[in-house]
Amino acid sequence: ECVTCRERDDWWRQYESTVDEILLKSNMHVCQRGRCFSGDGSCKARFPRDVYSSTMLDPETGALNMKKGESNMNTFSYIMSFLLRCNHNVTSLLSGTALKAVVAYVTEYVTKTGLKTYQIFDVIKSVFDRNDAMHGGTFDRQENAR
Repeated sequence: ECVTCRERDDWWRQYESTVDEILLKSNMHVCQRGRCFSGDGSCKARFPRDVYSSTMLDPETGALNMKKGESNMNTFSYIMSFLLRCNHNVTSLLSGTALKAVVAYVTEYVTKTGLKTYQIFDVIKSVFDRNDAMHGGTFDRQENAR
């Protein structure tokens, strides 16, 4: 086995270990009194959730059910976990209703913080600007965007 192959294999092992640790520490939901229990004792965050052995389309509802093996964890992306190193939720937005629900959730989540509106929009704009430079720019612009 060549040195490059060993280094690549080592990197992938480290990647998998890092993602596992991030998921365990940031994406695993644990119900706690005073945090997520509603008056009837159920979880306000709707955990535990259904698990799926493979990604499939529900023939009755048309919903896309992503492969998911852990009932107390959001649907996630390994790559996003590695890059962002935080809790996130990956979902399919195939309908206008789903998209509106996510926009409403994000709006409610963002506005409950102490941030000023102009700060929030400035952050959103900077993300779009950086993303635009990465996708449509020259190599120099892409390097500067990093």
